[in-house]
Amino acid sequence: MNEALLLITERLENRQSLQALMPKRVWDAALDERIAELPLALSTAPRADRPALIALKAGLHLLNESLAVSHSYAQEIEDDATGRYWHGIMHRMEGDFSNANYWFRMAGAHPAMQRLQDRAADWIRNGTVLNDLPAGPTRDGLADIARRARWDASAFTGLVQLQESGRAGEDARSALEYVQHLELAELFAHTWQAAKHALG
Repeated sequence: MNEALLLITERLENRQSLQALMPKRVWDAALDERIAELPLALSTAPRADRPALIALKAGLHLLNESLAVSHSYAQEIEDDATGRYWHGIMHRMEGDFSNANYWFRMAGAHPAMQRLQDRAADWIRNGTVLNDLPAGPTRDGLADIARRARWDASAFTGLVQLQESGRAGEDARSALEYVQHLELAELFAHTWQAAKHALG
């Protein structure tokens, strides 16, 4: 595996703060340049492998909160479920919630969603988050995630939209950021496995 790629993923995995629900700037500008310079041989890769490699770049940039660059890659693979899912998360993070939901519908039941649902429900059920939050729509929405059998990206987008509208207390922000962290981690794990196969 490419050493530069491993160093980039290590830096992203070891960051101290979670990705913001709606980032205002790139987390690490120098890292964004390193991601852009990754030699993934997109032009010479077999056609079937290109979506996985492009999704990897889209995901790395989004984990670094570089929304515009992530978007440019996601647009190249709009016919790929993983590209559509990255596309949806990017639009949610920029505050374009209806467009995010469109891309989540287009992504369909993505393979990363089941593991995400299991992890999010487990964290909510076995943690103190529901006890720590005041009664209201965010608490109810998180409790609903814990009861669901399948991940609903649009329902989670509704919770983020509520938070960013100012109609929910700031005490819920860290819980939503953690659920988003789980979502990003599971989608990246799926993306990474597909890219490793493509990279050989």
